[in-house]
Amino acid sequence: ADAGPVQNLCNTTTTTLAANAAAVSETGTWTNVSGTGVATTANDPTSGVTGLTIGATTVLKWTITSGFGGCPLSDDDVTINVDPTTTIADAGPVQNLCNTTTATLAANAAAGSETGTWTNVSGTGVATTANDPTSGVTGLTIGATTVLRWTITSGFGGCAASVNDVTINVDPTTTVADAGPVQDLCNT
Repeated sequence: ADAGPVQNLCNTTTTTLAANAAAVSETGTWTNVSGTGVATTANDPTSGVTGLTIGATTVLKWTITSGFGGCPLSDDDVTINVDPTTTIADAGPVQNLCNTTTATLAANAAAGSETGTWTNVSGTGVATTANDPTSGVTGLTIGATTVLRWTITSGFGGCAASVNDVTINVDPTTTVADAGPVQDLCNT
């Protein structure tokens, strides 16, 4: 028996199975091992599945038995993971800094089994803790711009990742203004 590949789905309570067919005189049967999903047609290798729980895992077993029962049965499990819709990434506001090589980020947190990760898009700055939404940043270049990307990925990978960038601009210390010397003028 071959119950088909692992299914990593996004925000759904239904799917379709993909097991191998039983040969003539054999019988294939789906049974629930764990979770809430059930095959809608127990003897169909490509049965639909209903009752999946978003944010959870269902395991179904495909069992093929011989026609007269003289041969041992063959079975295989398929795992169905259902992610909730991925949290929309927010990397935080643009940061305009003065004469510093460090900063602190302000992204939103990933939810549940999701993972948030900082990566460098451009510039020299690097998040010190890649999975912390409020990580520190080091290595900024004074007089330059760094762009960092906050990516939130779903727990099982069933939903598309969400990404958002933050721009960090670092000015050099402002030139001290000098308006020139006092001018004492006469009749002009």
